[in-house]
Amino acid sequence: MARVEDMQKATVSLSQGTRMLFYLMTPDETSFCGNRRSSAICPAEFNILWAAHQVHHSSEYYNLTTALRQSVTQQFASWVFYLPMALIVPPSIFAVHVQFNLLYQFWIHTEIVKDLGPLEWILNTPSHHRVHHGTFAPEDDKVIYGLTHPINTFDILSVEFEYYKYLWQRFLSSDGITHKLSVIFNGPGWTPGKPRLGDPDDLPEVTGKEVPHNPEWSAALKAYVHVQFLLVLVVYNNLFATEQMLSQSTVLLITGYILLTLTTLGYIMDQSPNAALWETLRCVLMLVLHRFHYISSTVPLLALATEGYGLRLTPHYYSSTSNPPSLPRLISLSPSLYFFPEPVESRGYTSGIN
Repeated sequence: MARVEDMQKATVSLSQGTRMLFYLMTPDETSFCGNRRSSAICPAEFNILWAAHQVHHSSEYYNLTTALRQSVTQQFASWVFYLPMALIVPPSIFAVHVQFNLLYQFWIHTEIVKDLGPLEWILNTPSHHRVHHGTFAPEDDKVIYGLTHPINTFDILSVEFEYYKYLWQRFLSSDGITHKLSVIFNGPGWTPGKPRLGDPDDLPEVTGKEVPHNPEWSAALKAYVHVQFLLVLVVYNNLFATEQMLSQSTVLLITGYILLTLTTLGYIMDQSPNAALWETLRCVLMLVLHRFHYISSTVPLLALATEGYGLRLTPHYYSSTSNPPSLPRLISLSPSLYFFPEPVESRGYTSGIN
């Protein structure tokens, strides 16, 4: 402990401006170091870390919302890279500057800001981070964002945990303890007989003509998904504001509803044949929670109206159909459709999960 305190005191001899600059730069460098070790650009890469960080990189678009695309498991790995700072940075100062760094990470996820000159050699700039999310090379060509093998789904559970499932399957099928551990601690591209990070020649060719996963949605589908997403944001905001006053069972129940909503919306956007069933169950659950005051929406009339609307129409509209009705047609549909859906043409569904 004395050695740690001595190292922290050593920074006090520096000028205040120098210390502030040091404290500001250290979290940025540490954060980038953590990104390097979980991404395919550093010899110290670990597949188990990439399993958490790949959620952030799975977006095939690059904008400010990408910064918020974070895995629930990444926090259990990223703390390791901040440990060295404990030797030289007081905890109170670290707590402040790590928040500054979090805000800084938000704005670098943009295509609007171009090359920043000499700062490219010092800071994690938007240009530098763009190629980190795509083809890691100077931006002479169009950057293609996303994963080497796109997951092609909006299902949040698949995006979060499909790679862990893949790792587990590889672990079980590998021969010998050495190969099993290599699956976990080598790079994503590693296979027996290949270099630790895999062979670059095995990577698929980037042509620049890659098209992001973007299924065709009708105007009615877009409107419905947007409204339901905004409503669940209201539920989340209320939960966040009142969780200290709620019982643990209530918090878990509402959290489960939020996860169910996001999962079901993913099924709808993927046009899965299971979407109708799950959306119907979700609408019923929403009405029950609202009826027994587990959810006190700030827009209760809109919530009840949209859930009732979805409950009546989801078995008809979200079943596999190759010709979804227009929004005016949806509005004019008879309530009897809920009980006696019109025959629809079957549509094949592929999750697109590799």
